[in-house]
Amino acid sequence: MKICIMTSVHHYNDVRIYHKEAQTLRKNGFEVTIICPDFAGQDEAGINFIQVKMPKSRWWRIATATSRYLKVAKGVNADCYHFHDPELIPVGLKLRKTAKVIYDIHEDVPRQILTKPYLKPAIAKFFSRIVERFENYGARNFYAIVAAAPVIYDRMINQNENTVLVCNYPKLEEFEGMSNDGKTRENKVCYIGGITKIRGLYEMVDAVEGLGVELVLAGAFETEELKTQAEKRAGYKNVNYKGFLNREEVREVLSTCKAGLVTLYPTPTYVLSLPIKMFEYMIAEIPVIASDFPYWQEIVDDARCGVCVNPNDVEEIRAAIEYITKNDDIAQEMGQNGRRMVLEKYNWDIEKEKLIELYKF
Repeated sequence: MKICIMTSVHHYNDVRIYHKEAQTLRKNGFEVTIICPDFAGQDEAGINFIQVKMPKSRWWRIATATSRYLKVAKGVNADCYHFHDPELIPVGLKLRKTAKVIYDIHEDVPRQILTKPYLKPAIAKFFSRIVERFENYGARNFYAIVAAAPVIYDRMINQNENTVLVCNYPKLEEFEGMSNDGKTRENKVCYIGGITKIRGLYEMVDAVEGLGVELVLAGAFETEELKTQAEKRAGYKNVNYKGFLNREEVREVLSTCKAGLVTLYPTPTYVLSLPIKMFEYMIAEIPVIASDFPYWQEIVDDARCGVCVNPNDVEEIRAAIEYITKNDDIAQEMGQNGRRMVLEKYNWDIEKEKLIELYKF
């Protein structure tokens, strides 16, 4: 079977799209082509990449995505098209006439729109309603929906009964051989992922001020202005900014830190999300310092793998960092607990079976 995966927003080597889904499908005998904005060629496993260059302007990209992607997608002549961005819904609606179409939803986009800093509240609310209606319409007309988190599944199952929950949990093979024996751990904590204000950037930077602990930041800043403002804060002298890292570099950072931070703000998008970084910290055998959302608190408490804090309270975050970095025995136990839970429950080896089953048509 020939499968065409499409993304107009994500990088060609996106962890969920390429490292998890595409590689899983290829290993199970499917012919896989990825249409993406930043790479053309073929990898060693035989996955093909077709590049569709996209404008840098967000609005111009959205406006032209259908025309740019539809012609290329038709040329692939796939049996199934599996796309990942809401702006490609019109492409999916046209392709469903000749092939099966799967919409893979990473985020609760209508709620996500409400948090965009570049939109005024009234405008954000208007666009949120429009996007939700359009997304629901598309969902009802596609062969299947793949939901990355339970909150998305709960909404989409009402639109399409062929909705499957495939959580974005870690691939176990990426973290083989990692252990927290205290020998390789330095007086560092880390945050890995997109760097934005509402993901707790300023609070993390402020929390390490004068603490004698290094904060390793890995990922892309949302804007240059955000980076400039962060650099002006006193705590930034304790920050080691690594930029965007590949998978091996992520593993290296996690192998040297004593804790991982995921102190996102309590927005409608985040409170019921499943952040991959939290589970990567766990499988890397380091304690988690997470926002005290009830959903996350339940996961952390059940695993006994870290500390939950008010993400808007710098002193709580600072106290959690200090507690973990000064108590190596407790940190080691938390890390072992977290890794054990991922090995048993929160891993891609379990989730990928749902994806493979979905493609049995």
